[in-house]
Amino acid sequence: MSTQEPGVVPGASAGDTAGALAIHVDMRERNGPVPALLAAYPDVALRFGALPSGDYVLAEDAAVERKAAADFVASILDRRLFAQAARLKLLFPRAILLIEGSLAGLPHAIDQEAIRGALAFVTMREGLTVLQVESAAESAALLRLMARHAQERQGVPTSLREPKPAIEELYAAYLVEGLPGVGPRRARQLLAHFGSPAAVMCASAAELARAPGIGKKSAERIWRATHTELPREHSPS
Repeated sequence: MSTQEPGVVPGASAGDTAGALAIHVDMRERNGPVPALLAAYPDVALRFGALPSGDYVLAEDAAVERKAAADFVASILDRRLFAQAARLKLLFPRAILLIEGSLAGLPHAIDQEAIRGALAFVTMREGLTVLQVESAAESAALLRLMARHAQERQGVPTSLREPKPAIEELYAAYLVEGLPGVGPRRARQLLAHFGSPAAVMCASAAELARAPGIGKKSAERIWRATHTELPREHSPS
């Protein structure tokens, strides 16, 4: 009788998975070519589940959205791409868009300038890293190497965050990320320290400076942004 953990497809034997690279894969990718190619590596263990965003989670702060070239173009046309990019970056500071296949010569109703514009937007506005490979085999090889670098940097295997973040948690992080000098990582640190966006906004500069990852200058900038009084417009009586 197998002792393999449910949802895990290891390249090595079940007893060797403790030291394997854990890559979390969204269930929608399960029947695609990339998971099968990843599972062939002896040092990779795949764990399938409903990911909060992206197709592959490589570490606590690193995730990949993989798109075949044709799907990338389709996601521009129906505007899925932009919502997916924003959500991925909101949840994972190291957010990667992996495009598989050539974008040139596809039979689609969109010109190359629109494709370049979408690539520029997700890179410069949303802050995603965009990578392009030619095949599923290249995708699998690159995912494995990225997982190794990400997990060696952290020193521990990644674990999937369960349950999925509620929409309120996403809104809370989004609100805090609007503060000066606050990105996804600092937003999570502030929310973990203070407990809510309201508590962050009401904190003094000294209280903010005591939060992990927030120095004195950053605390003062945040405090000024949340406590600056702007002139009010008065309605005629």
